[in-house]
Amino acid sequence: MQFQEIIGQDQAVAMIKSAVLRKHLAHAYLFSGPEGVGKRMAALALAQFINCRQIDSQTMESCGACPSCLKNINADHPDLIRVEPSGNSIKIEQIRQLNAKVALRAYEGAYKVIIIDNAHLMTAEAANSLLKTLEEPAENTVFILVTANVQQLPVTILSRCQQIVFQPLAINAVSEVLQRQYPQYDSRIRLAASLAGGSVKRAQELLTNETLLSQRNQLYQLLAHLTEQSVGDILFWCEQFDKDRPAVKNLLELAQMWYRDLLLLAAGGDQSLLVNHDHLALMGRTPYAIAVLSPIIQNLQRAIEQLETNAAPRLVLEIALIKIKRTLQGNIAMI
Repeated sequence: MQFQEIIGQDQAVAMIKSAVLRKHLAHAYLFSGPEGVGKRMAALALAQFINCRQIDSQTMESCGACPSCLKNINADHPDLIRVEPSGNSIKIEQIRQLNAKVALRAYEGAYKVIIIDNAHLMTAEAANSLLKTLEEPAENTVFILVTANVQQLPVTILSRCQQIVFQPLAINAVSEVLQRQYPQYDSRIRLAASLAGGSVKRAQELLTNETLLSQRNQLYQLLAHLTEQSVGDILFWCEQFDKDRPAVKNLLELAQMWYRDLLLLAAGGDQSLLVNHDHLALMGRTPYAIAVLSPIIQNLQRAIEQLETNAAPRLVLEIALIKIKRTLQGNIAMI
């Protein structure tokens, strides 16, 4: 993995490369930002870069051909350690095993690199165990914590990491990636990129998963007629998503985009900026006041954050939709 493969994160990449080239490499980094914007790619690119034996002096990239680079590319470099959640969390046993490996010297490279994916899912015990290692880092060891939920990490961990923020990608950047990967879906690429919220991963799912597209259409039909639905109708519709956390998160994020589009229309904004431009007629069915829509968007964000806890996904969705219904009832803007 080379930095040049990362699209739309020029500032983050420049900060990382500058630190290495100026020999100011930190012992611990926190790569934060939305899902699917290049954080993991950057972590792998950094691991490859600092152990490359023949940096390209013109491009200032890892060569991609030396034994170290090839092992990184093939995911079998002995000095690259990746920690991922086991089930729904990163457990203390995983961090204890990691700490034992960190205590050993690098086998082949100049650095031992540890990438902790979804670091916010560490249990409190795991985070405390890692903290001790971060406080007394082993020589020539670099930790890279990757997270889309930086607010869930303990302050003690945050204070010992240099944070690099990865921004949501522009729609054109997401479209560019999709066009290279899925040219057969050309007619749907722009829509998927618009709906993705700056995330390539989410755009890929929206583009290729017919179930997600069907769920989106169902949701928008429901939202457009929400004030007419009974609580029983809403509960019945939500039954199909029982315990399906990813699907519920997707629906809540799509609902946010729906109400943001309604907010844009209520404010008299440029319709070309709408995300759900293919549902314009449905959105125009019932206009709402700005003062009603803003709280709905905020409440949906809180519901999304609840999903990161152990809250039951179906219950979160039911409550969110019922709250929206009650907020909207009696608040239809008169035009």
